[in-house]
Amino acid sequence: MSKFFLSLLLLTPINFLFADEGMWEPSQLPNIEKDIRAAGFKGNIKKFSSLFEHPLNAIVSLGGCSAAFISDSGLIATNYHCIEGSYLQFNARRLEEDLFKTGFLAKNLDEEAQSAPGARVYITQESTNVTKAVLKGTTEAQSENERYKIIQTNRKNLIKNCETSEEFQCEVRSFYSGETYQLIKKLIIKDVRLVYAPPQSIGEYGGEIDNWMYPRHTGDFALLRAYVSPANESKEFSKENIPYKSKNFLKVSKGGIKESDFVMVAGYPGRTNRLLPYPKIKFDVQFGFKHYVEFLKSGIDLMRDLTKDDEAKALKYRGSISGYENYYKKISGQVEGAENFNLLEQEEKNWNKFLDFLDSNGSTSEKNALDALLEISNEQNSESINNMYYGGSSLIGTASTIYRHAYEKTKPNEDREPGYQERDYERLVNGMRGMEYRFDAEVDKGIFLFRLDKYRNVNSEDRRKTYSELLKLDGPYEETVSVVDEMYAYSSDLLDMSKRIELLDASIDELNASSDPFIMFARSMFNEGMEREKKNKARSSLQQKNISIFIKSLRRFYKSQGKDIYPDANGTLRVTFGNVMGVELNDGVYYRPFTTLEGISQKNTGISPFEVDTKQLKLINNKEYGSYEFSEIGSVPVNYISNLDITNGNSGSSTLNAKGEFVGLAFDGMLETIISDYKFIPQTRTIHVDSRYLLWTLEVFEEDTRLINEMKIVR
Repeated sequence: MSKFFLSLLLLTPINFLFADEGMWEPSQLPNIEKDIRAAGFKGNIKKFSSLFEHPLNAIVSLGGCSAAFISDSGLIATNYHCIEGSYLQFNARRLEEDLFKTGFLAKNLDEEAQSAPGARVYITQESTNVTKAVLKGTTEAQSENERYKIIQTNRKNLIKNCETSEEFQCEVRSFYSGETYQLIKKLIIKDVRLVYAPPQSIGEYGGEIDNWMYPRHTGDFALLRAYVSPANESKEFSKENIPYKSKNFLKVSKGGIKESDFVMVAGYPGRTNRLLPYPKIKFDVQFGFKHYVEFLKSGIDLMRDLTKDDEAKALKYRGSISGYENYYKKISGQVEGAENFNLLEQEEKNWNKFLDFLDSNGSTSEKNALDALLEISNEQNSESINNMYYGGSSLIGTASTIYRHAYEKTKPNEDREPGYQERDYERLVNGMRGMEYRFDAEVDKGIFLFRLDKYRNVNSEDRRKTYSELLKLDGPYEETVSVVDEMYAYSSDLLDMSKRIELLDASIDELNASSDPFIMFARSMFNEGMEREKKNKARSSLQQKNISIFIKSLRRFYKSQGKDIYPDANGTLRVTFGNVMGVELNDGVYYRPFTTLEGISQKNTGISPFEVDTKQLKLINNKEYGSYEFSEIGSVPVNYISNLDITNGNSGSSTLNAKGEFVGLAFDGMLETIISDYKFIPQTRTIHVDSRYLLWTLEVFEEDTRLINEMKIVR
C-alpha cells in the first residue's frame, strides 16, 4: 500500500459525536451504557465489555481482517475477500482446478487445506495500561532522537518480558495518538486451514461494479479452522495437529434480525484518526485525493495491460489489481462525499469553535503544540506528494529487507530495530515464500519503469539523491531503462524462493561481496536511508509529544460540551453498535434494509461479475428456501444495512444481536457515505452479509451437513 494512502487513513478531522458513532474500546462500554441501552441492548454490559468473557473472547484477528470462532472446534467465520490471498496460493497449488470458479468445501478434517505461509489467528489475552512504563526516563530537556530511543527501548523491554513463549505475540499500541499506551498480549495460532470458500459467483457477486454499493447481493463469507498440536500448543502446519478447542464461540442465529433490531460489530478496525487538525483535512480533500486517485487509476490500467495476455501473471496480480480498484473507488467516493456533505465547510466551523476555546482556555504550551503540529503536517504533505511514485520494484524492496536484516543482526537482539529482531525471523521467511505467488519479474519491471518515468518529473532537489543517481533520473529516460533492464537481466538469487530465504541468513560482509544488482542497489542506498530514518524518528517523536498535548486540549473542549471522545482505531479490539435500518440518500430513493435471493437472479446477466451459478439460480427460481425464509420479506435475506461505524480492518467482523449471537459479517460501506472515514454522518451505513444466507448456502446450495451440525445454531 502506498505510504500516501496510509497518510489518508491516518488523517481525519475533529468530529462532533452521534450516539451511534464510535469504535469504542470494550472497557469504555459501561461509560456509554445509556446510549447502548437506548439502541436496544438488554444484556449484561459488564460481561459484554470484558475481553475474557462471551462474546468478546470469541472475536479474533487475522492480521488485517477480523473474524470469530463459531464452534468449539476452532471453526472461524470471516469474509471471502479476507482469505483471498491464502485462496490465491492454494489455487496456484491446485493448477488442475479453478477454485475461484468452483469454490472449495472440505468434506472432512483431512481435506481442510493449509493456508498461505504466514497465515495466523490472533486471540487477545490481556490488555494493560503501560503509559508510565513507556514514557519512563523521558524529559523535556531531551533531544527528539533521545526521546525516541528511550521510548523504543521501553517498548521493546515491555514486549520482551510479555512474550513468555513463542505462542504469544505482544505489542505496545498507542491510544489517543500517544497520550496513553496499552500492552496487548495475543495468543498466536500458526496452523490455519481453509474449510469453505463459496464459488466466486457467490463470494464476489457483483464484483467491482457493486463494490461500495447498495442494494448488494454478495455472499462475502468464508470459513477457516485453527489447529494446534496434540499437546494444545501453537505449532506450524503439521498433519499431527488437531482442531483448536475454542474457550468460547458464537452461537449462530437462524432467526436472524429484523428492521430496527439492535446490532453490534466486534472486530479489529485498522486505522483512523478523527482527532487531527482541520488544515490537514483541507489539504487532503482539495489536493491529496486528486493525486492519489490518478495514482491508483494509472496502476490499475498498467497492471491490467501487463497481465492481459498471460493467465498465470493475471492470477498473481489479481489481489493487487483488486486492492487498487477498491481504493480507487473508495477515494473517488470520498471526493464526491466531501462535496455532497459540505465536509470542509462543516469542519471549518467545528475547528474555529475549537480555536476559540483554545484562545479563551488554552495555555501557551497548548498553543505552541498546535503550531508545531501544523508545521510538521505541512512538511509531510509535501513529502507525500513528491514520493507518491517513489519505488515500485518488489525486488528492490526484497533486497532492502534482506540487507537491513543482515545489518541488524550485527547488534544484540534487544538493540535491533523492531521488525528485524529474532521474533520477526519467521515473518520475514514467510514473506519470502509468499512472494512466489504474487510476483512476476516482467510485470514488476514494467511497474517500476512506469513509476520511474513519473518520479523523474519531481524536482531533482525533492527526489531521493542516491536513488536518482543510481537510476540516472536526471538524464534521458532511455538511460534509466537501460539500467533497469540490466538489473532485472542479471539478478538470479532474488528470483528463487529458496535463495531468497538463504539470503536472510547471510552476513553483512557476505552481502557486501554480492554481485546481485539488487543487493548492490540496496547496499548503495543504505546509508542515505538510515539518515532519513533518523530524521523521521526525531520528527515522529516531536509529533507524538505535541499530539499528546493537543489531545488533552481536545478532550477538555469536548468535556465542556458534555461529550466523550473515543480513541482512534489502531488494530485493537473495538465495538460499535446501532440498529438495522434503511436509508434515504437521494431525493425520493429509499434503500430498504434487506436484500433477497430474488435480487441475485434479477441482476443475473450470465456474464461475470453478474453470472449466477446454475444450481443456485434453480434453487432461487424454485423458492427452495429451506428453513431460512424471513417471513417479513418472503425470502432468504442476503445482505442488510445498519448505522454502525466501521473502517478498514473491520472486514470479517462478526455482527452480533442483543444476545451476543452471530447474525452476520460486516464487509463493506456505502459509497455515498464513505466520507465517514473523515466525518461520521447520520446517513452512514455498514453493509453486512446475513447469517441466514451463510447457512442457506451451506445447507441448501452446498448440501453440507458436517459444518451445519458442528455449529450451535439457535433461533
